[in-house]
Amino acid sequence: MDMNPPESIKNTEFLVSYENFFKYIELIEEMKQSSKFFRIDNLEREILEVISVNWNKKNLLLVSDVISLSKIGSPATLHARLKNLRDKGFVEYVLDNDARKKFVQPTEQALNYFGDLVRCMSAAINH
Repeated sequence: MDMNPPESIKNTEFLVSYENFFKYIELIEEMKQSSKFFRIDNLEREILEVISVNWNKKNLLLVSDVISLSKIGSPATLHARLKNLRDKGFVEYVLDNDARKKFVQPTEQALNYFGDLVRCMSAAINH
């Protein structure tokens, strides 16, 4: 079996980038095996990413904003997964000044999770 990349992708820059990506995936899989790795499923990860990216842009989302992300799930599913993220310590609710609105933001644990991913990315690039 030929293990060489197809002729169409033999560009050196492309080869390096996909090899780095595969190394990144390999490091993530190794991290998942350690007890240190935070256990969240793909839908929870996607929700956490949306919350965190908006938080990083100084745009806090309301709980209702997250629950209405119809492109990634039904309101009931999103509500359940948001609760899971809160129970697992990845997000916290912050009340508005008048306590009528609940904003969602990542916790230190969530930021540590992203830090672990960045370390894997850096290690993959520098391997």
